[in-house]
Amino acid sequence: MTRPAAEAARGRLAFLRSERAGGIVLLLPALAYLVLMTQAPFVLTLWYSFHRWILTSPDLSHIWVGLDNYRYTLTEDPIFRTAVVNTLVITASIVIGSLVLGLAFALLLNRTFPLRGIARALMIAPFFVMPTVNAVVQKNLFLNPIFGLVNWVWTSLGFHRIDWLAVHPKFSIIAMATWQWAPFMMLILLAGLQGISDEVREAARIDGAGPVVEFRRITLPLLGPYIELAVLLGMIYILQLFGEIYVATQGGPGTQTTTIPYYIYQTISQANDVGTSSAQGVVAVILVSIVAALLLRVLTRSFRKGLTS
Repeated sequence: MTRPAAEAARGRLAFLRSERAGGIVLLLPALAYLVLMTQAPFVLTLWYSFHRWILTSPDLSHIWVGLDNYRYTLTEDPIFRTAVVNTLVITASIVIGSLVLGLAFALLLNRTFPLRGIARALMIAPFFVMPTVNAVVQKNLFLNPIFGLVNWVWTSLGFHRIDWLAVHPKFSIIAMATWQWAPFMMLILLAGLQGISDEVREAARIDGAGPVVEFRRITLPLLGPYIELAVLLGMIYILQLFGEIYVATQGGPGTQTTTIPYYIYQTISQANDVGTSSAQGVVAVILVSIVAALLLRVLTRSFRKGLTS
């Protein structure tokens, strides 16, 4: 390389480095704001979790107790263990149910038929209903033991009247949330279906693949990344389920529908225990991270096997 060419290359490299440095400098305010708004509350919660702090007892404020709050939460508090199990069961049930319904709706809306745009708008509408409104409507209009629509259908079929929120509270909460989150799953999966080339489907049909084989061998493997995204986002949001439980069951009967978010709310609002509730929140974050990582690994492996088989 001649000397002028080498100097020109060095000049271009220096220019690219300066451009990159300038871009990082421009991003610093946004990064600082993001870190401040997302990480600062978690760091503060972590700090509170190492202290005993009862809001109604001035003598028990800002007392350093180390890991005592974590020890009590993990080993001595039976309600927290129940809340962990309830959270996992309710979250998994809602994610699976809404994913199956969302996939069915996406397959239906991916077809061409009259008024498809209106049908899509109506199917998406439940996702924009606030959780508390959803719980109030379903509790009073659908699940009411006297004049609820579900009991009207149930008794019309010859069965006895059931107070669903008292007898089957966990199933009722799962049904409420599944109705609301199925459109969210549908949107993600519908985007994935529209990204599948028609040529791939036509080639499969030419090779003699029927609808079931096409769905199993073509549609599901190609939807793998979208299903992973839907499950991951669904888990992150549904693990925070609170409105339906607060309005419909108040965590009961007993502790049958007490989840981690609702139990943390009870700890801080009823017991006024900042330290213990902060430790519960930190443990919840760790559990969510572990479950999400394991689930993503399982999903990724299963879809890779589907592509190679």
